[in-house]
Amino acid sequence: MFPSEYKAKKRAINKNKPKVHQKIANTFIENAITKSNLSALKTIYYLSTILTKIDMQDMKDDKIIGIKIDKREMLKFTEISAPTLVKTAKKLQETSITFVDEKDGIIEGMALLPRYKFIPNKNIVELDLYVRIAQMIVEVNKNYTPMNIKEIMKLKKSHSVRMLALINRIDYDESSSKRRNMTLDNLNEFFGVNFKNWNEIERKILNPVKEELDAYSTKSFMYEANYEVLGRGRPSFKNVTIDVISNKPKTF
Repeated sequence: MFPSEYKAKKRAINKNKPKVHQKIANTFIENAITKSNLSALKTIYYLSTILTKIDMQDMKDDKIIGIKIDKREMLKFTEISAPTLVKTAKKLQETSITFVDEKDGIIEGMALLPRYKFIPNKNIVELDLYVRIAQMIVEVNKNYTPMNIKEIMKLKKSHSVRMLALINRIDYDESSSKRRNMTLDNLNEFFGVNFKNWNEIERKILNPVKEELDAYSTKSFMYEANYEVLGRGRPSFKNVTIDVISNKPKTF
């Protein structure tokens, strides 16, 4: 369910329903998936493979954990350049996550990446993260997978990474029937764009994304635009139905 759909549903239910005591003011999924560029998305998914191996169950949320990564291995895996990796680390450090405890009125902010250090002579990258943020990075992986992380690294478009994450989520959602209906608002919201009509988003996003997923991913999608007649005018776009399909990549 997209935020716009959630808000509409929330307005329709009983206003006296008890509030959830804790919420994320600017959600991590929004920051990590919707607002990030391609290199940031790849970095986040790569970090998820490292952090998954760390037992954080008994660690406090505000504890900082340090990890050391082989820079050569990371660059090879993510297919991004060393200068881009440095820029990405700086960008991630500028991103903050705000947590709001509605019950006690506590507002807490955490930097996505409090510290990074590049050691050229040793080809080592040192990163420090709060446990709470590290756990959320792992959850991004869980929420948008199972999928092959290596397939993500082959993609050149950030919209393709987002779409691959979505179709994997649809594919493993037993209640979704392997398909999802998305309105223009849903599409704009998910891809972080602001197109005024269906033709633009089909031409500039869906078609290029499908072409890339067909070339590199073992999963892709088919879509069909649905229209409705309002009055005597031409049929207007209602939503698009996205179906998950298995795919044999054209490029290896």
